[in-house]
Amino acid sequence: EDEEGEERIPDAAEQELLRLEFTTRMYQSFLEGQDGDFDYSQVDENPDLDNLDIVSRDLEDRYFDEEEPSEAPQLD
Repeated sequence: EDEEGEERIPDAAEQELLRLEFTTRMYQSFLEGQDGDFDYSQVDENPDLDNLDIVSRDLEDRYFDEEEPSEAPQLD
């Protein structure tokens, strides 16, 4: 409200800034699991939604971590 008690309408630049702030906060809230209206288990427990690149990399890392070290061949 302004000095005369009237509600102030933000200009376009301020509206855009407020919109960006709102969407950023909502996005972050969702990522932090704070959206009470969303069933996160539907996503967390669904293997079809896993990032296959990361899953593949994790499996590869696990394979190499479990591999027994061996001597590298000598290069002549």
